Amino acid sequence: MPRRRPRLVPVTDLIHRARPGADAEALIAERRVHVDGVVVTNPRSRLPADAAVRLLPVSRLRGTAKLEAALRRFGVDAGGRVAVDIGAAAGGFTTALLDAGARRVYAVDAGHGQLMGRLRQDPRVVDLEGTNLAELDAALVPEPAGVLTADLSYLPVHRAVAQLERLSFSSGADLLWLVKPTFELGRAAPTTDPDTLAAAVTRAVVAIAATPWEVVATVESPVRGRRGTVEFFVHARRT
Repeated sequence: MPRRRPRLVPVTDLIHRARPGADAEALIAERRVHVDGVVVTNPRSRLPADAAVRLLPVSRLRGTAKLEAALRRFGVDAGGRVAVDIGAAAGGFTTALLDAGARRVYAVDAGHGQLMGRLRQDPRVVDLEGTNLAELDAALVPEPAGVLTADLSYLPVHRAVAQLERLSFSSGADLLWLVKPTFELGRAAPTTDPDTLAAAVTRAVVAIAATPWEVVATVESPVRGRRGTVEFFVHARRT
């Protein structure tokens, strides 16, 4: 007898069977849907009705833990404020800002396709992927920003901070800049030398203080960067 072909159903049906009410397309975009051990990438896929579905848990991004710690340490309240996350990548800082009650977050990154699916689907997030810092202005961010965060690779603070002046800011806006000594000093490899780390922070502080931002405090991030690199946050307020 001819072999009976399996009944095919939309992959979204399989996901909803496994987790009623789930945002199927967001789960697929985040590569968290495995069917019979294979990652599903197409939300229009039709698969056997009896296929085994596994939904991977949401992984906590390192950036989320970093910014949460900085917000607590500096006493910055993002509640109800408009935020701009520069260098958003997958959205670690964006997630921390939303969790802290930000009304809207403009997630800015020069890359494409990095922001997690659930954030792209969040109505509070404006996804400005493919946007270089040099292109960022009040046309792209038409609201006064109350909180700005920056996590940039390769670009030192003194080459970046003045470019924020094309935006508009609310009174008393807060800036939290993640300083990466390797990039700040143009070094080929990370360092743990205290004097070198201090020099990197000082250079960042001087650059920020030369703009209309007033530096309030600095702190070493309790969460290390990739490969265990030491990083720092500078907190500044709009004068």
